[in-house]
This record gives sequence, structure tokens and C-alpha cells, in this order.
Amino acid sequence: MMTRLVFPLVPMLRAVLLVFSTAPIFAQSVPRSLNAAATPTFFFEAISFSSEQLNKSHVDIYLQVPHEELRFVKEGDLYVARYEVNVSVYTHDKKLVQDRLWTVEVREQDFAQTTSKRQSSLTQRGMELEPGNYEFVVKMEDQDSRRSAQIGRAMLISNYERDSMSVSDIMLVNRLTTEGEKKKIVPNISGDVGHLSEGFFLFFEVYNAGTEDSLELTCRVYNSKKEQVYERQERHAALGAKTQSFLKVENLKLPVGTYLVTMDISLGGKTASPSVQATTSRTFTVRWSDMPVSIVDLDKAIDQMRYIARDSDLEFIRSVSDAEEKRKRFLDFWAKRDPDPTTPNNELMEEYYRRVEFTNKNYTHYLEGWRSDRGMVYIRLGPPENIERHPFDINTKPYEVWYYYQLQREFVFIDETGFGDYRLKYPTTDLWGRIR
Repeated sequence: MMTRLVFPLVPMLRAVLLVFSTAPIFAQSVPRSLNAAATPTFFFEAISFSSEQLNKSHVDIYLQVPHEELRFVKEGDLYVARYEVNVSVYTHDKKLVQDRLWTVEVREQDFAQTTSKRQSSLTQRGMELEPGNYEFVVKMEDQDSRRSAQIGRAMLISNYERDSMSVSDIMLVNRLTTEGEKKKIVPNISGDVGHLSEGFFLFFEVYNAGTEDSLELTCRVYNSKKEQVYERQERHAALGAKTQSFLKVENLKLPVGTYLVTMDISLGGKTASPSVQATTSRTFTVRWSDMPVSIVDLDKAIDQMRYIARDSDLEFIRSVSDAEEKRKRFLDFWAKRDPDPTTPNNELMEEYYRRVEFTNKNYTHYLEGWRSDRGMVYIRLGPPENIERHPFDINTKPYEVWYYYQLQREFVFIDETGFGDYRLKYPTTDLWGRIR
């Protein structure tokens, strides 16, 4: 039976409760045996609402850490893991305005729960901030293994007092249940709704200074091409100055990808203007459950295999037009190379695409990061044990030297243009699958 903790969604309102549960999530598992620093993966979400404090907005911060990313230690009859969370909030000019630090303890009686991909730890904190643009830096560190990870995210905190009607950020909800007059929700922190076969709920608050007794809600979903793929309209009762609303997005059977959901709020009374009074939006994703979370385009993921697959392997996978058969061939390729078939994760596949994702975030310039020379080396060999950076040496173009001491290899990259386009100059021979 799953353990559940119940918290109030907003401290001043008891009608809606958060359920922190072991809800299914899909997270990357980082292999311990490959030549890469084992970095735990976690999910972070920040959602802003109106605050009771004047000239402030309330921000709820959530972290979800898969159990498989924590190190549990036997303590008596229990298995215990502890991790530390540090949330720092900066203004656009890098001024620190909030710094929160806390430790989370996770206890399980069954060892199987400590390694389950379907179990996770969810923690939440709230803070009050003035409206404006901020940068959130969230760090998580496992107290036993000392492994750590960091996520940075820019966020606009809205001013909910400025207009006569406004609407909060949107929270994705995995599951909504009702007990008496109370509603309980399981929040979706990862942003992935692919596993929710019956659809999902949106939760938000509407702040209304007027006297109308109903609201018109219009929900629309757009794909990455900005094409509308869904629309739903509902009328909700306006419950005074603050209305907590839920709207269900029915099962869309959406293909894998990233989507934008928008919520337009109009006054719904007989004397109301039909024009939109407030709007809010957010993104969500649809992922495959048996692939790394970074894969959203199968054809691109196949192209990115060129550093590990033969041309004949790639041609075999690409040669079918049926999407499901292509996906099967892709997974079969990786299944044959799974270093430990007894585990639910394919550690090699997940590590490979973790490296691809890293290079795209850090080395993209004229080319996508995975196609760059630094990306090629990083994907094949993992992070170097040491990097010498020389961006401003006199009479020398910017260059970097990467050292792999255990492999007795080093690589020199030179920025010939001065615009960050580092190219491999040493060794002079081409490496595996160079694609420039």
C-alpha cells in the first residue's frame, strides 16, 4: 500500500489538498559503470499564485527525486535515504534575494521500493517574492553518496494585484479525487503526461475583483508547429475574489513531443463582456516510457546514434516507414547492448543520450552540440578528467585542451572564428563518425 502525505495546496485554503505520493514518473537513470560522473536526475517545478502579503506573490517550489537516484542505507528494520535541497533565487542582475536549505529523509520498509522506477520522493516549500523576473538555481545532494545535481530556470513572477482579473500559473495534475468537500490532487512535477492514458487535470486560481458570478474558461493545446490540437470550453462559478478551478484535458493520444497549453478567462455573467480578461499558459511533454526522457524525436535520436552504430545499423532502422516498426528496431539495437538486462533500465542507452543532451545544452553554436567536435568527443568518451581553457591568451586564438588521463588521450580544440565555434585540431586524424 502506497504511503501518502497530505499537505494544503495553499496555506490559507483547506479545500484543496496536495497528495505527495509514489506516483509513476519516468526519469533518467545514470549508469555507475561508464566513464561519466554519475549525476542523479530530479525534477523541479515552481508555480506562482497570489499572496496574502501586499505587493508580493506566493511561489510554491516542488522537487521530485526518483528512489533509484538515492542511496538507501539499512537502519534497523528500515531503509533510509537523505538528501539536501538548496534553492537560491536571483534577480536579473544576479542579486541573491532568497536562499532556502532543507534536508529530506526518505524511509522504506521494503528494499524493492528503494530501487523502483515507479517510486519517488516529493518535497515542497513556499516563498513570497515581489513580482518580476528571477533565476532559480536548485541543487540536490545525496547525503550518503555525496552525488549532486543542479537545475537552473528563469521565471517570471506575475503581479496579481495589477488588474481587476488575473490568473495564476498552471499546475499539471496526475490525479484528482474528492473526499467529502475536499479535493485531493497528485501534482505532476516532471511535466510528462504520456503515461496518463485517461487525460490529466489543470489546476489554477482566478483572482476577480468584479461582481460577476461565473467565468468562461477556454483551454487550447498547441503542438511544436503552433498548430491547435485541442480546445475545450467550460463555465465555472466565480467564488468571490479567489476561485480555485480544475479543468480536465481529455485523453488526446498525442504523439511524442512538447506542447503548449493556454487558458483564457472571460467573465461569464449576463452583463459581462465576452472579451478575454486574463490568460496563462505553460508547456508539457509526452514521452515514451521505455526511452530516455530527452528523446522527443525518434528520427533525430536515430541520427544521433552515429557515434555508436554502423552505417548498416542506421540504414536498417531508417528503412521502414511504419513508425512503430522503426521504434521497435531502435529499441532492439539498444537491447542487444544493454549492459545489465536484469534491470528495468538500459543503462548504456540512457547514458548515451544523457551525453547527447549535455552537448546540446553546452556546445551548440553553428551546429547542434552533438554534431560539434567537442560534442563528438564528449559523447564517445564522456567528460574529460581535466580541461585547460585559454580564452584570452595574447597572440593566440581561444583554445581548450581536454585530458583523459586514464585513456592517455588529449584533445585540442581551437576557436578559429572567435565566436565559440571550437574545432578539433589535435589529434589531426578524424575520429569516429565525424560529421562536419
